[in-house]
Amino acid sequence: MFGLAFGLIFFLSLLFLAILAFEVWMFVDAVRNPKLTDNEKLIWCLGMIFVHPVIAIVYYFIVYLKRTQ
Repeated sequence: MFGLAFGLIFFLSLLFLAILAFEVWMFVDAVRNPKLTDNEKLIWCLGMIFVHPVIAIVYYFIVYLKRTQ
């Protein structure tokens, strides 16, 4: 039983770290994106701070993918 609990905690910790890394990556990209105006940067960054992964995922599909293609 201990091994199962440890494995679950380990998996959830890795998942949390992956989500956090993705959020930081999108936040830094939003700050450094030269195509965004200052107001757009502010809106995206505040959204990422308060709504966390949802806005980071939306930013990824709406802004990041279009810029990298």
